[in-house]
Amino acid sequence: MAAKSSAKEAALAADVSANALTVEVPVNVSATVLSDTSVELAWSAADDPLSFMVAWLEVGGTLWTQAPAPGDSRSRVISGLRPGTGYSFQVQSQSAWSDPIEAETTGSALEPPMLTVGSVLDRNATVNVLTPTLAGQTRLVEAQVKDTRTDSPWYSISDAPWNLAPLGVYDALVGLKGLSTGTTYAARARVTAGEVTSDWGQELRFTTTGTKGGKPSLSVVADSATYSSVRLSWGTSSKATVRLYRWTRSTSGSSPFLSQQVGYSTELSGTFDDVGLASGTDYWYTVEWVRDSRTVSVSNPVSVRTRG
Repeated sequence: MAAKSSAKEAALAADVSANALTVEVPVNVSATVLSDTSVELAWSAADDPLSFMVAWLEVGGTLWTQAPAPGDSRSRVISGLRPGTGYSFQVQSQSAWSDPIEAETTGSALEPPMLTVGSVLDRNATVNVLTPTLAGQTRLVEAQVKDTRTDSPWYSISDAPWNLAPLGVYDALVGLKGLSTGTTYAARARVTAGEVTSDWGQELRFTTTGTKGGKPSLSVVADSATYSSVRLSWGTSSKATVRLYRWTRSTSGSSPFLSQQVGYSTELSGTFDDVGLASGTDYWYTVEWVRDSRTVSVSNPVSVRTRG
């Protein structure tokens, strides 16, 4: 009789334990994508344990990341995820994990390229395209440009496939042709690898050389850079009626052009020697056409590196 009672008690204890375990498992788990890099995970639970544990990993991955949540909470925002990437999520209450669910962040899993100016002439320019690491993958880079004077649409300049180096970022020049003289353009680029295309990268602005409408043009005199000086050459249209020009210098070629005044000239063309520079340093220059202390137009930016 005692044996039968003992067996019955054991079965009852196992049933109670199973029911308790069922209660512990979080249910109604959902994932709401908030942004390219964050997801809000929500769930239901009958009791308030000491704490919950949430876990996630990239779809196809093997390494779970875990983070705690208070026992009285029923949601947690998970940040720092990769854009355009599928994730699997689970929630744990004490020792029991929920069934996994999946969600994909918005945006592109590829980082957009970064652009810098390679060279600028009157009707063409080169843009340096720095793309993210895509080990061993063939990728396609597309560059677009538009005239900033009007609300003109973007139009494609270059579509060219390149093989990516197996390690590190990849750097390439894209040629922009058929531009107008003395005109400010905006350029942008994106990269495609396989079936994934990045977002458009940040816009880069540059101004072509030339004297259109009296706009000053600027260039560096060949082989003029020393350890502490550089000679610049400038000019403008003979139709220009204002002859006061202000030289500016910067250690950054990004837009907006942050500069400091380094000199004046009232000649339509000539040269200017900038001295007292640091050796082995990149400098960017523009020359502004000034009237009544107001800047009327700004030349193309040019860059030069001092020796050292």
